Amino acid sequence: MTTPSSPDPSFSFLLPLFFPSDLLAAFSVTGHRIIRHPKTNDETVEITIEEKNAPPVIPEEHRGKAVTSKGFHRPMTLQHFPIQDRFCLLIVHRRRWEIDGAGTLERVLSFLPESGLKITTQFAAFLKEADRTRAGGGRTHRETLRGEEA
Repeated sequence: MTTPSSPDPSFSFLLPLFFPSDLLAAFSVTGHRIIRHPKTNDETVEITIEEKNAPPVIPEEHRGKAVTSKGFHRPMTLQHFPIQDRFCLLIVHRRRWEIDGAGTLERVLSFLPESGLKITTQFAAFLKEADRTRAGGGRTHRETLRGEEA
């Protein structure tokens, strides 16, 4: 197992190829590592992301009230698309936002799964479509990825 490292800024141009735009707008990559399984020698890419300290959109009824970050929720680990035939795990650190005198606030993100799932929404959609293809659908996996019509 390797130790976590800060990402090299020179690879930031590659991030849009791997992650949804709303993730990149709201989160920063704070570390990455490759973990090698001791028995199988399989590798897993683990990428740590942290929500930026910029408040989400404030509902109209609370405009003008102060919004502050109150630390982080427990980290969430999600499986994302494999990278170079390696499992890819996202370690997501979401902030706790509080509106003065009005409770909490949470950023709405399309890549986060429905409650209880451990894979990103896009990866779940891909697997669902791939399963349809294997069951006799008319599209290939590559067409599924590109969204091309059969």
